[in-house]
Amino acid sequence: MKLPAPREQLAGCVWLPRILAKARLLNAGELAPDYAARFGHASGVDGQFLAFFELTADEVRAVAAAGGDDETVAAWFAVRTQAARTSEWNRVAVNLGRAGFPMAERLPVALATTYAHLNGRGLETVFAVLEADEAL
Repeated sequence: MKLPAPREQLAGCVWLPRILAKARLLNAGELAPDYAARFGHASGVDGQFLAFFELTADEVRAVAAAGGDDETVAAWFAVRTQAARTSEWNRVAVNLGRAGFPMAERLPVALATTYAHLNGRGLETVFAVLEADEAL
């Protein structure tokens, strides 16, 4: 299963291509079980994204299920938010896990457990951890 990188953008928004791809795979019954179990969970990046944009996992799944291409989803997303809000998300998202940003308390736990194979590499953000893990 290959997902878009965390920093990839759709409608100028990081993470949107990734959560959309996960929703499409989940709807098709093809999302890996560990990803499916955490889809939209408040403690992960999906949850941060959904809360920031006041969306629900069900809304994203419904948009994915509607069968539209990425441009259709981009248009849907653009109607729901303002460019300044998306820019703020992009600033926060690339810093998730860093001191002073959301998920700062969770990143050390993730590096000690789920991503123990990456511990000690000086990874300071959730995006850096995901990118390093998926590069293996």
